[in-house]
Amino acid sequence: MESIFEEPLSEIFKKYVNLNKVNEIRLRLNKRIVIYIGGKPYYLSYEGITNNAEKAIIASREMLYNIIRRATENSVYAVNNQLKQGFLTVKGGIRLGICGEVVVENGVVQTIKNFSSINIRIAREVKNCSLNIFETIMQGGFNNTLIISPPGAGKTTMIRDILCQMSERSYTYNILLVDERYEIANCFNGQQTLNVGEFADIISGSNKSYALECGVRSMSPDILVTDELANSQDINSILDIANSGVKLLCSVHAKNIEELRAKPQFKQLLDQKIFKRFVVLSKSRGPGTIEGVFDESFRCLYV
Repeated sequence: MESIFEEPLSEIFKKYVNLNKVNEIRLRLNKRIVIYIGGKPYYLSYEGITNNAEKAIIASREMLYNIIRRATENSVYAVNNQLKQGFLTVKGGIRLGICGEVVVENGVVQTIKNFSSINIRIAREVKNCSLNIFETIMQGGFNNTLIISPPGAGKTTMIRDILCQMSERSYTYNILLVDERYEIANCFNGQQTLNVGEFADIISGSNKSYALECGVRSMSPDILVTDELANSQDINSILDIANSGVKLLCSVHAKNIEELRAKPQFKQLLDQKIFKRFVVLSKSRGPGTIEGVFDESFRCLYV
């Protein structure tokens, strides 16, 4: 982690900040650097974290460019396919969300330049975080499961641990993991750096429609896993896969079931009762708080 920072930031993190507890580091051009620990924001000062805004370090353009340069090992061009989607992946479960000026030619995004914001998100393996819900989603065999969560509430971490728990308990399902933004397994040069168990075949960096169509056809999975269902194209692909007999473990951004039901693109999915388990997460008692597990008729099974 420290390798993506130059002085003085590298020394500050080395001496004063326990990166094992950090969730996010946000740098915005000419604004104060903010660090999130346990979901709570703090400023970064030359003496470590602080609540004093006057002591906060201001992110310079040089800081932003140096982080991206070091994260790409001095080869921004080599990772441009990620960069033009607004993120970069770094070995060890670290993802950089990036904002700046989008370069478009003939209606196609070519890259991002003049970087203005970086959000450094540090993925955590929270061992056994799914234990309280595991038996409910595995009741009678794996049940199609949708994890409902606002951003930063632990849905990706929960997915990862569910896969590990299945592996450790010798559920030998063949799993196809579509890791569109390298967040679940964080593959680096083809090698996963975050544990997703022994039985996952991983497609990284592809858009969902390609990975879902080609992956299911070529790998014949028992369970398909993907993060952040969002648009009608995602939903249509999921409907096709579910109707072919493949089980599903997916997630969606929403605060609760009511907000999910208000999304028009999910109507057909919910009406057909494709998902048999809905796991609702929040940050009410910290990231990963389980608010409840519900069945296909939205009856509470666990709280």
